[in-house]
Formats: sequence, structure tokens, C-alpha cells
Amino acid sequence: MLKRIVISLALALLSLGAIVGVEIVIAARRDYLPTEPALEIGGRWGPAHGRPLRLVVLGDSTAAGVGAGVPELSYPAQLAAELGRDGYRVDLTALGVSGARTADVLREQVPLVESLDADLVFVGIGANDAIHVTSIESVRRDMAEVLRRLQATGADVVVAGAPDMHIEAFVEPLRSLSAWRGRMVEDAIASEARARGVPVVPLRAVAGPRFAAHPRLYNSADELHPSAAGYGVWVDAILPVIRRALPAAG
Repeated sequence: MLKRIVISLALALLSLGAIVGVEIVIAARRDYLPTEPALEIGGRWGPAHGRPLRLVVLGDSTAAGVGAGVPELSYPAQLAAELGRDGYRVDLTALGVSGARTADVLREQVPLVESLDADLVFVGIGANDAIHVTSIESVRRDMAEVLRRLQATGADVVVAGAPDMHIEAFVEPLRSLSAWRGRMVEDAIASEARARGVPVVPLRAVAGPRFAAHPRLYNSADELHPSAAGYGVWVDAILPVIRRALPAAG
């Protein structure tokens, strides 16, 4: 009896592996939104005599505005506009690169921050680590070093890990596996941030239910990246955490 159970489980796992393998191939062959030419995201927001705030945003294709359509509707720009309405004179630099993982932020984006004299650095990363199955140990190690170097600049730092990875572009069971991996990556990034006193945005918890309720509104045409409205939902999650991390604009 035990032998039959073991054989049945092994066959079931092999079947599941085959199904997931096929789904990965299908997902890889889908048409997604183009990442080039990259949007030019940056500029100044807020009153001329407001409290100066040099904001730098690091991350992946979401920080690069894929799905937003125009730079002004990317989440870094929407975030800068909201802070401008709070009374800050915001000088925004967005360094996100499509496809970036935590290791890429450390290797390519952090060195740029170190020369910018930033007041606030927001790091939104993890989705590509989840999709490409980066080891959790590597995510932890790289995020720890990202945070160490960013804090050494004297800037305030705020972090968001992987968003809800229950991706509409994927079919089951790949969709659920992606969501599971996303939670693992999110937890790894959040734990490293909290260990260093860095505020963490509960992006998945806040934005995930709204995306699930209205996927056509908040997802872009490729069902992978947020739409401009979806990025607005992200800003709703990010802004309260940033406001708590900053001194008053007045």
C-alpha cells in the first residue's frame, strides 16, 4: 500500500511539473508591453518655496513606468506629484530598469544614488526575483547590502517588496506558484528592512485586493504590469509610509 502511495505521489508531481513547464513556455511566449524606448521619468513638483526634497526611486519595470503610458502617470511621478501637493519642492530621479532584480539594484542603481545627495530613496523590487526564482538567500544578502549602502548616504529609505504576484497573464497552477514565490521574496525583503529600521510598504496587502476586484482597470493590456490607474493604487499604499518617514513640509 505504501509503495503504491509513493508511486502515485511521484507520478502526480511529475505531471504537475510537466504542466507547469508547459505553462512557463506559454507565459514566456506571450506578448508583453515593450520596455524600450524607456520613459524619461523625472523633474520637479511642488511650490517653488516648499521644503526641498530630492527623491530617488529604484526598482524594475514598474519604477520605469511600463504600463503607465506616459511619464507623468508612472508611480514615481504620481508619488512626486502627491508630495508636491503636500508642500515639498520635489526633485525626482527615477533609476528603475526593466527586468531588474535585487542584485541589479545593488550593482547598477545604488552606485548612482551615492552620487546624488538624495533626501529620500524609495526601493520597489522583488517581482523579477520571484518570477526568475532567485534564491531567497541571495535576495536577503543583496537587499541587506542595498540598505546598508543607502543608509550610509544619510537619506531616508523606504522599501516595498514584491507586489501581489497572482499574475493575470499566467494560468493555474503557475499563477498560484508565482504568488507563493512573491510572498517569499516579499517576506525576505521586508525582514531585512525591518532589521535595519527601514519602513516597509505593505504593497501586496493594500493593493492586491483592489487589483483582484478590478483586474481590467488596474492591470495594463499585457496583464503583467499595472496600468496608470493601478500605479495610482500603488501610490495610495506607498504615500502614507513615506509621509510618516519624512519631516513636515512646512
